[in-house]
Amino acid sequence: MVNAERVKQKIPSLLVDGDTSKRENNNAFFRNRYRLRKFIDQNPQRFNSLFNQLTFILNEIEEELKKTTNKL
Repeated sequence: MVNAERVKQKIPSLLVDGDTSKRENNNAFFRNRYRLRKFIDQNPQRFNSLFNQLTFILNEIEEELKKTTNKL
């Protein structure tokens, strides 16, 4: 089962190309975090719809990984 709150916290860092602990990527990380917060505030229904799709896909990936590890 995917932890939805953890995924929600990780979204801004997933949108950054590169390591978020490095200084050059901090601006992109904080910009994405700000934009995500604005998106949630302005269009919560659309965010929830997209977020549910994301968690569903992550659950499917997790299930497939479990199936393949059981076969080994």
